[in-house]
Amino acid sequence: MFTPKELILRPKPASLSDFDLTQPSTRIIACPDPPIEAVRAGHAIAIPDNTFNIRPLLKQLPFQPDLVSLSARVMTFLPRGLHTLNCPTVMKLGDTFHLGDGGLSRMVSYCKHLNCDYHWTYQSPQHLHFFTEAGLRNVFWLPGSIVIDPYIPQLSEKQYAVIFRGSESELHQYRTHILNVVRTSGIDIDVCQKDYTSSLEDYAKARIVINSSLNGDLNRRVFEVLMAGGFLLTDRIRPQSGLFELFEEGKHFECYGNETELIEKIQFYLARPQKANQIAQAGHEHFLTHYSQPTVQQQLYRSIFNKLEFPKHDRRLHTSTRLQTRLKLYELIQELHRIYPKLKILCWRTCSTIVADLADLPRAELTHVVDSEQLVQTQTDYLQAGLQVNVQDLQPDPGGEFQIVVMSGVDRALEQQIQQSTNLLCDRGFFIIVQPFNFFAIPQLNQWMRNQNCIPIQLSIRLFNQNYDLALEQHGLLYQKLSAQADSARLQDKADLVITEIRASRIIKTQIKTAPIIRCILSLIRKLRSRFR
Repeated sequence: MFTPKELILRPKPASLSDFDLTQPSTRIIACPDPPIEAVRAGHAIAIPDNTFNIRPLLKQLPFQPDLVSLSARVMTFLPRGLHTLNCPTVMKLGDTFHLGDGGLSRMVSYCKHLNCDYHWTYQSPQHLHFFTEAGLRNVFWLPGSIVIDPYIPQLSEKQYAVIFRGSESELHQYRTHILNVVRTSGIDIDVCQKDYTSSLEDYAKARIVINSSLNGDLNRRVFEVLMAGGFLLTDRIRPQSGLFELFEEGKHFECYGNETELIEKIQFYLARPQKANQIAQAGHEHFLTHYSQPTVQQQLYRSIFNKLEFPKHDRRLHTSTRLQTRLKLYELIQELHRIYPKLKILCWRTCSTIVADLADLPRAELTHVVDSEQLVQTQTDYLQAGLQVNVQDLQPDPGGEFQIVVMSGVDRALEQQIQQSTNLLCDRGFFIIVQPFNFFAIPQLNQWMRNQNCIPIQLSIRLFNQNYDLALEQHGLLYQKLSAQADSARLQDKADLVITEIRASRIIKTQIKTAPIIRCILSLIRKLRSRFR
């Protein structure tokens, strides 16, 4: 088994449990205030701050590292001199499924700034195309078992019918919704948060283990349940998540796509414990054979040192066109997807790349309205890319009410397009206009929108007592539809959303201030000022 000498850079202090002081030091953690025992044993060294130079640090090592690893978790952690190293630099990509850890667009910018040699994620691969489009090198995915501690399950009797082990925090909106559905159905479910080992023990003692992703991601609980030999019943996320490349639904685990299917699956397998045990055993054996922690760890090293060609997990046609605009739009809709159990999204004459970005959100029902001459080709493109998108002609009424309408490609018939599309938007739904548009046309645009009872807004999300802006900046405009009788007091229908009405003058000011040419001029002015101080 290949064990390279590794230097791991961390922005936060490591605990003593992160080190195995009984073994020779082949991996050293550099972090603020490391445990003194680990430093004395040669397993850790201290870093002075978040912007240290890595070259002096290397002189403290007892070996020349074969690779240097770090994670995109704390965006203020900016080690200097990585490009001067004679070994690969490897960036682990963290959680890109909500804004709490910095968000997708900020993580892409962070990785571009440090420009490591390799970039990999242990979570779902559906966001990797954004990193590739941004020009980052060697972007790849490994199954999440690489970041969990190995565990050997013990034979035990079933003590629980249905369990969930984990957090029900304000971050996990859909999970809380799902667990409440099970609770109110009369099914006996045990929900609590336990430590890692105790949770794994309970997975083997339960007839059914419920899992719910945070936001359509392939989370670690999938691997933990299968490693422990439990019967996994998880939400059916999109193929872009990679779940169905690793395991087979109905053979290694089971899925639910909505609340009704969830209850039906629970009742079915509680009544057929032998069938559930067969699936649990098959999933456990498949995990051990293909995705055990040591197996995937060696795969990581082979990928780096043997310079393997990384497999493509996503058939979407990726392009760097308007990447920043698409990132900002995706982040906004992804956060709405996190807090709403289901979203109906109408993409009105929107470019296919934007629609393809959104297709990995499992609880989003996408309808793409296009001109008649584009209908067949657009349907074919989505089909070949494996995307679930309902493509319709511009003329017929798509039917139903949508919570989000996205419009791009503004043309002379904008007023008519606004009238047609806003008629399909539900009360308190969100209307998004993606660039390009003319700064000077914003007052007229606002008037057209107000004629349709849509007001310009600023949107942010409240999470852990902090507000995170969902600002499109220069990339687009955001409106909310209110019924004719409603007032601004009805803007918010979710406690997590902070919605504020804004004036046209403020929109124009923001658009101008954040325009690329203006940002370049302001940056140049700041540099000149600092030089002549």
